[in-house]
Amino acid sequence: MMFFEKDESEKTGKEVIKNLFFFSENQMLDCNQYIVKNEDTSELILFDAGNGISLAGFFKGMEKLNLNYENITKVFLTHEHVDHVLGVYKLMNILKNNPPEIFAYGATTKTLEEGDETKILPIALGITARRLGVEIIPLKVNDLSQIKEIRISSEFKFQIHYTPGHSLGSICYYEPEKRVLIPGDLVFKGGSFGRYDFPGGSLKTLINSIKYVKELDVTYLLPGHMGISENGNKNIELSYRMIKSMGSFY
Repeated sequence: MMFFEKDESEKTGKEVIKNLFFFSENQMLDCNQYIVKNEDTSELILFDAGNGISLAGFFKGMEKLNLNYENITKVFLTHEHVDHVLGVYKLMNILKNNPPEIFAYGATTKTLEEGDETKILPIALGITARRLGVEIIPLKVNDLSQIKEIRISSEFKFQIHYTPGHSLGSICYYEPEKRVLIPGDLVFKGGSFGRYDFPGGSLKTLINSIKYVKELDVTYLLPGHMGISENGNKNIELSYRMIKSMGSFY
């Protein structure tokens, strides 16, 4: 059986706005990651955990920006798919003496608490946690489904918006004062949007979720894949037009 190799190449990082950092995805089945630094406490808040293979490269990228991975105290997930959550298991093991709290929404919370590998990885394609060097175990997860907003620091307060269509547990994190949107795999730069052919996906639901977020005032679009944008609303509107044109065929 062929195993995926650990990817230690540095994940390129940059500061998007003060105390908000972007780290680009490294390879197939990885995702962009974001860190908010609490300047008052030096705590680091991580959005999405990547695939685990790229964790060493992520730490290298953090080091270049003077961010210490040992200061990660919370991990907020956008949804339950392999490329966004598998790194949680390795991170929890590395930081086992002081593990970060994990936060997710609804179906994502349930999947991680049950340790249901079939809802995290495309097992039918032969991609398993074992091949990625990870053991799926039940995790304690804080459910965000009854929470409207989370205060990260004195600078950042994110609203929680439920945006299914790509998966059952998909959410967006929106910071209204700074006009920042972390949408996971809902929309991407350039008018792209998330797949809806995975279990729990729905074209109609995805269209409605994109229509919902295009009403938000977004400057900084920080998606799960590809690049980031400082023309958020323009890109979201383009994604909506693109997916609406597809929806007309169904």
